[in-house]
Amino acid sequence: MADERQERLKNALNAYTKKTTASPKAAREALILEGIYTASGELNKNYTTTKAEKR
Repeated sequence: MADERQERLKNALNAYTKKTTASPKAAREALILEGIYTASGELNKNYTTTKAEKR
């Protein structure tokens, strides 16, 4: 049962990856949806370094 669930999960992740890497536009939309980029195209604050970390 666990093997079947793992296989379904693996297949779903592969399908999602294929879909979101089909084009630069699809990749950008996925990154926005996942919260990595903002709608304006900037990195989300959780993925940027602070001034103190840059030093």
